[in-house]
Amino acid sequence: MNLHNWKKSILTLIYLCFLMCIPLLLIGVFSYFLKGWFIWDFDKPFPFGKEEIVTILKISLLGFPIGLVLWLFYYRNS
Repeated sequence: MNLHNWKKSILTLIYLCFLMCIPLLLIGVFSYFLKGWFIWDFDKPFPFGKEEIVTILKISLLGFPIGLVLWLFYYRNS
C-alpha cells in the first residue's frame, strides 16, 4: 500500500464520519422541534432549551461509529 492510497482511505473515513453526523443532527433537531410543538402551551415560551441541544449533539456523535463501520466493511475492502 503506497502513501497516496493511505491518505485517501483516511480522508474517506473522516468524510464518512462527518456525513453521518449531519443527518443525525438534522433528524434530532427536527424531532425535538416536533415534540416541542406538540406539547407547547401557547401562553408559555417554546419548550426547547440547552438540555435538548446537548442531547441532540450527543446523539449526532453516533455518526462517528457509523462512519467507521461503513468504512471498515465497505470502502476499505473495495
